[in-house]
Amino acid sequence: MIYTSYGDLTTHSYLRNRNAELNMDLATLSEEVSTGKKSNLTAELGGDFSYLADIESSLNRIASQTVAVEETTLFALSMQTNLARLQEGTQGLRDSILTVSPTMTTTDAERFSAEAELQLSGAISALNGWAGGRSLFAGTATGTSPLNGADVMMTELLSETAGLTDANDIITAVKDWFADPTGFDAAMYNGSATDMSPVEIGDGETVALTLRADDPDLTHTLQSYAILALLDEPSLALSDATKMELANASVTEMADSTNKLINVQADIGFMEAQLERVNTRNEATKTSLSLAFNDIVLADQYEVSSKLKSTETQLEILYTVTARSAQLSLVKFM
Repeated sequence: MIYTSYGDLTTHSYLRNRNAELNMDLATLSEEVSTGKKSNLTAELGGDFSYLADIESSLNRIASQTVAVEETTLFALSMQTNLARLQEGTQGLRDSILTVSPTMTTTDAERFSAEAELQLSGAISALNGWAGGRSLFAGTATGTSPLNGADVMMTELLSETAGLTDANDIITAVKDWFADPTGFDAAMYNGSATDMSPVEIGDGETVALTLRADDPDLTHTLQSYAILALLDEPSLALSDATKMELANASVTEMADSTNKLINVQADIGFMEAQLERVNTRNEATKTSLSLAFNDIVLADQYEVSSKLKSTETQLEILYTVTARSAQLSLVKFM
């Protein structure tokens, strides 16, 4: 029988090299356990990082789009909330007038006029609303409240209607003032004439919230309230008959305002649905890319822990063999 043996120098060299290998493996595995990441991505990717870079770029783009979606959603929701205030106000006052219309008295008309003046102030406040530190209806002038106060409007309209005694003439004068660029726009609107730029919310998809406080669909509400509010202005000294005519005419005006506001709300509602759909798609894409990224970059903790324990065991065995071969104790070796 032939026995193979190794000299002391060969054995010492082998044990030393094996000890270095195991310590290197132990350090690598310990790093992967502590960081949760693979220590040698170059080997994992075969030296080609383009795939990983593409995933990271896509994740960063989606993160940016997610922020844009969240901010735009908040903006759209705030717009809807404030528009709902306008729509509920016009519809509520219209319904109140219709309820007493068959038996309306001058006192009723004057009461509705006072309510319209309060609603006018509330409507202007709603159109001057803010969200996330930005003005909602001021176009690109997001640091500016777009409308002056109701007192400015009423002063201007009193000047426009001074001396008029016929209800139709008063209504025409009010409408002309709102339509004239030197009227409402000059006296009331402080926002920008430029719409906000579209916001990219997803690949190939944008949303543009371009509604401004000078939009005719919104100013029609202010116009309706103003017509009704004027009937009880002392400086106009209107007859009871004219007051009643203005009160009844305001019902039609507020019905038109309500319809215009509903259409505007529907447009924003469509954008909200688009935002929700894109957000769902972005989240799904983000999840898929994150899983792919984790599969490349993150270490399998169960597998790494098992290898770490196995390496520690091998190192302990090696220390034992080394101690016996050198007739040393592990304590002395350390």
